[in-house]
Amino acid sequence: MTQFDFIDRADAGQKMLTTFKPEILEHDVIVVVLPAAVEIALAFATEMTLPMRDLNIIRTSATVSIPRLEGLNGLKVAVIDDGVESGSTAMAIGAMLRGASVSSATLIVPVCPKSVVPYLLGVYDTIHAVVSPPTPSSLRLHYEVS
Repeated sequence: MTQFDFIDRADAGQKMLTTFKPEILEHDVIVVVLPAAVEIALAFATEMTLPMRDLNIIRTSATVSIPRLEGLNGLKVAVIDDGVESGSTAMAIGAMLRGASVSSATLIVPVCPKSVVPYLLGVYDTIHAVVSPPTPSSLRLHYEVS
């Protein structure tokens, strides 16, 4: 029988809050990667008063489209998503934030492979993950209910 890290994304959001709430509260704004992190954002919304900004991304098998967010200049930004596999989406989001002149960018996710972290630290100041497998794997392996 497979042991999952999370029941679903809402459970992942609760575990992220339990683990990283003090770190999250150090930020000015939370950027929520949609549609993947909507359930995680709902868990955050019930526990926090930090403003949240939606980042509606479009993923295809070959590309990811990251819209530019305005009004983040000089802010400490926390990005929440449902997890990292290869890191390409998180990297593109971090690059967009750096282009928006944020003062700091933190990635907070349920899952981030240890082997991807050095790559992501090129655009993020800090990365927090509840679970850190050694190498990339499908996020489906971590959620009982997708």
